[in-house]
Amino acid sequence: MTRRRAPRRRADLALDVAGQGDDRPRLERLAGTLGVADRTRFLGFVSAEEKRRLMRQAWAVVLPSPKEGWGITNVEAGACGTPALASDSPGLRESVRHGETGFLVPHGDAAALAARMLELASDAGLVARLGRAARAFATGLSWERAAGATEAHLQRVIAQGAGG
Repeated sequence: MTRRRAPRRRADLALDVAGQGDDRPRLERLAGTLGVADRTRFLGFVSAEEKRRLMRQAWAVVLPSPKEGWGITNVEAGACGTPALASDSPGLRESVRHGETGFLVPHGDAAALAARMLELASDAGLVARLGRAARAFATGLSWERAAGATEAHLQRVIAQGAGG
């Protein structure tokens, strides 16, 4: 989760990395190589309560993944009023409305990701606007609504099959 961070250009920014994973040793080495290890916290596993606290204080959540089943992390951040920066990849593009609830960048384009991070770090008004829209988007989602939409779709498919 990006609390405040973009390498080198803004020494006042920092990065919180929450979660476990096989990439942690590589990311720790990368932070050292880039000279930002002192401004990067690797938090490991965090509880649901701690995750919500981190998301509420963050100005963005960053999820640069090549694919996800769905961007639940982005929606959780949105529920906390925090915009998301994510790869424009399957699963994630459904959870971020580009320019409305956050930003999508081409996967693997570190320069585009850093530029968006700096844009948010420099514009509290933009963060607030995106955060409000992200909260509204997240509030409109629920398991009940998703189940209802799925049921309605299946009913249409069944009706079309019976008639054709």
